Amino acid sequence: MPPAALLSDDRPYDLVIIGGGITGAGVARDAVLRGLKVALFEKGDFASGTSSKSSKLIHGGLRYLEHGEIGLVFESVSERRVQTRVAPHLVRPQAFLVPIYKDQKPGLELMNLGLWIYDSLALFRAPRMHKTFRGARAAELEPEMRKDGLKGIIEYYDCATDDARLVLENILDARAAGAVCRNYTAVTSLDRAADGRIRGVTVKDVFTGETERLACRAVVLAAGAWTDETIKRLEVPVERELLRRTKGVHLVFPRERLPVTRAITLISHIDGRVMFVIPWRGRTVVGTTDTDFEGTADEVYADAADAEYLCKATNAYFPTANLTPADVIATWAGLRPLIRGDENEDESEVSREHEVFARDDGMVIVAGGKLTTYRRMAKEVVRTAIKWLKAHDDGFDASGLDRAGTKERPLPGAQGLDDPSLQGVAAIGQALMERGVSADDATHLCGVYGARAPQLVTMIEADAALGARMNEDCPYLWAEVDFAVQQDLARTIDDVLSRRVPLLLVGRDQGLDVCERVAARMQALLGWTDDERARQVESYREQVADSRRFRTA
Repeated sequence: MPPAALLSDDRPYDLVIIGGGITGAGVARDAVLRGLKVALFEKGDFASGTSSKSSKLIHGGLRYLEHGEIGLVFESVSERRVQTRVAPHLVRPQAFLVPIYKDQKPGLELMNLGLWIYDSLALFRAPRMHKTFRGARAAELEPEMRKDGLKGIIEYYDCATDDARLVLENILDARAAGAVCRNYTAVTSLDRAADGRIRGVTVKDVFTGETERLACRAVVLAAGAWTDETIKRLEVPVERELLRRTKGVHLVFPRERLPVTRAITLISHIDGRVMFVIPWRGRTVVGTTDTDFEGTADEVYADAADAEYLCKATNAYFPTANLTPADVIATWAGLRPLIRGDENEDESEVSREHEVFARDDGMVIVAGGKLTTYRRMAKEVVRTAIKWLKAHDDGFDASGLDRAGTKERPLPGAQGLDDPSLQGVAAIGQALMERGVSADDATHLCGVYGARAPQLVTMIEADAALGARMNEDCPYLWAEVDFAVQQDLARTIDDVLSRRVPLLLVGRDQGLDVCERVAARMQALLGWTDDERARQVESYREQVADSRRFRTA
């Protein structure tokens, strides 16, 4: 799909957003729904940074209670409920277990009290209330888990999500409402007036090298872990670095090596950090680490120490698993953009709060935050920008602005699912099966695309070969490759196999077995030359190699 035109009329853009992760996507959607003229630019693919490398959870932040961050927990559980309403196909209830062992702190009774506080902050509207299990019943919940010294297990509910899809659907909705959203387009410079005020930006197409300049009233910097690097590159004068970045690594194992039926919240015996074991897409994910990171955010990967740490910490709870780095199918690693505070503070103690502030030159910067509260963060950013424009831009007319309504407006895959006649995602799945789709494929398509799933079935009805699975033990269909290019803004093999159809993360060969066939389909759809096709294949092979760097000491 070619990039959308920038110069649709002579009016300057009200907001230019730098960064196409979850925060930038949320800001673009909120702003354009209010009636602002918006353009968003991302130098890579949408969600290619931290926003596709989370623990895939929309959670209330149970562990933040320990640090007394009651406000953050309340915001998180409130937003969790919003996301289950506006994106029920992407945000689904997930059961979690917290095993409590002898001499472990907090103990079983204190943890039980904490969960009552947690449920109360959610106004007792969590997917389900927590339960406490003791004795033989506790030992039966996850048979592979260590039973020696087990005092009890608490079950509570949060939500699992597809983080990359959540970003993409925000982008798709923003585009549908009139925003220009471009991936692989870097903002290379800020154009300033004599008084230093930002009046425009110059952008560069990463693939063609072509540059364009567009006028704007204000700029929002939503670059996540790249914030300080972007500030330096664009020569924005600041007094200090804003972020303390920490690296979070996840390992993916075959389910048979670590079979769990529920997600499990663990306390690492090595350093006391919270980590998760999560059943995910037919695999089991273990994560995450939390270590300070120095260097460029473009070079983040799991190393041997990360893999050893996670295997060792997990084996302490699953003594018969004997996990080693050799068992790992895939890894992902991302950076948390935490607000810089006390340098002596332990990584896991650093607050997950965010900050939003407007500079005198017309740049609004958002730093910190977390996936769960992205919508609320975006609302705060847009309100801050509008307030600044009202005070500093005589040409800005705020009289016709609307309420964004993102708390009620469904994302594209959820549009129509609140219609009583549809009865939610299940009814979509039933309709797909009536068109000849298997129950497993219908479940998969509905869980990824929601109300958009029938579009893929129409493609399969026109070409039966598109209904074949790409891998025998993964649910992805060949129709999804075409759909990724034609509808979901994919421009590279990496876009398709890392984020749209993420075999990089779950395929036993990480997509290398189908890479050439994907390249052939994309060449036909995008008009690549043979040289470009070969370059794309090699680039994806490099992505796979990066995910396997942990195998080298």
